[in-house]
Formats: sequence, C-alpha cells, structure tokens
Amino acid sequence: MALNYTVPAIDRAIRVLELLSTSAQGMSLAQLAVQTKVPKSTMFRILYTLQQNFIIVEDRDRRLFTLGMKLLDWGNAALAKIDLKTIAHPHLVTLAHETRESFYLGLLDHDEVILVDHVDTPEIWKMVTRLGLRSPFHCTAIGLILASDMKSEQVDVMIERHGLKKYTPKTITNEAKLKKRLEEVKKLGYAVADGEYKPDLCAVAVPILDHSRRVAASLMTAIPSDRMNRDRNLVPNLVAVLKREAALISKRLGFSV
Repeated sequence: MALNYTVPAIDRAIRVLELLSTSAQGMSLAQLAVQTKVPKSTMFRILYTLQQNFIIVEDRDRRLFTLGMKLLDWGNAALAKIDLKTIAHPHLVTLAHETRESFYLGLLDHDEVILVDHVDTPEIWKMVTRLGLRSPFHCTAIGLILASDMKSEQVDVMIERHGLKKYTPKTITNEAKLKKRLEEVKKLGYAVADGEYKPDLCAVAVPILDHSRRVAASLMTAIPSDRMNRDRNLVPNLVAVLKREAALISKRLGFSV
C-alpha cells in the first residue's frame, strides 16, 4: 500500500489558491468552504494565514478574497530560472530516436533565426547551418513560425532592416505574399519551407509557447526535398510528432490551454 506523505492543511490551501485563480471577481469564505468541503472555521484559519503572508488579499467591502501579488513575485522568480535549452533537449532526443531524423531548437535574435540546440544525423547535419550561425526569417521554417506570432508592424520593421533577399527561385520576396504566408502558418500551427532557403532542403517547424501564450521558440526538423516528394505522408507524420513534443515543452514553460 502506497504511503501518503501529503500535509492536509497545505493541500487545502493549494485548493483555495486554485479556486481563486479561476475566479475573476474573487470568492467569499462561505463559497470557498462549500467548494472545498472544508468547515468554515478551518477555512477562516487558512485564509487568515494566506492573507498574513500576502498570498491573498481581502476586499473588506465585498468580503471577497483574491490572489495577491506575492504569487506574481514567485512566478517571475520561477520563470527567471527556466532554461529553455535544458527543458527542450530531452524532447529532441526522443524525436530523433523515434524517427531517426534530425531535430533543432531555434529562436529569433535581432531579426534572424539562430539554432541553439540539435540532435542530428550526419547526413542531414551537413545540410543545415551550424549552431550559433544565423539564417533569414522570411524563408526558413523556424523564421516563419516565429514571425507569424508578431504584429504586422513588427514584421514591417524586420523587412525594412533586412529586406527580403532571394536565396532560391522559391524564396518569397514580396511583402504582401509573405504576410499572407504568415497568416497561413499561424492558422495551421506549423510551417513547411521546401527549397526556399536551401534548394534541396525541406524544413518543418512548429511553435513552442510560453506561459503568456506567445511563441517562445520553434522546434524544427529538416529532410532532403526529394525524400519529401517521394513520401507524401512524411511531412504530416513529422508535423504530428513535432506538435506532440512541442506541446510537452510548452507545458513545462507554463503554457496552459
């Protein structure tokens, strides 16, 4: 029989905080007691303790309790300790072992894509830029994912700074077409860049979301274009596994549906 080492009073306090986090207006002592099935006298002590530690606050006029700023301080401290690369790397390993493909973690830095981690196979690694080197945002799968989460004005600024250089015959160099493409990427939840940056390379990327529901990074794989053309199920299958692992990474970054 499994031993239960939990502390009931702490469990109840956590339940109170969870309830308050879902209430826009706040909740009364009586409401919390009913929801948690805790006696009012016990609930009073829980609320008093939380209030004394600035974890919750009371609106005395309405007799309602809401979450306090102490939780925001704790949340910011936790976010500051998050290491995206450390969190994501095991998921890259899982993907590589499962599919025998190469996988990459990318960010946008100074308007350009930069790869910060990878788990690769030698034949693919030769085709993809090395870690730390920069790539354009407008014709790479990671860049399209990251730019799709930006406001139109932000995209305008990046275009003004760097232009839309043509790398291959497939590269989008028209601003209107690029913005339409970004809208499609946003709607689909993934990007496929086939021969747009490197002629024989097809890259597939999905977003990684953070606690604020913004795109924090992108998870990507790259395959030779001729393989993609031979197997029409390859890209959909890769999108599925990429989305699965990206969802797990996003959850660890604080994202919730």
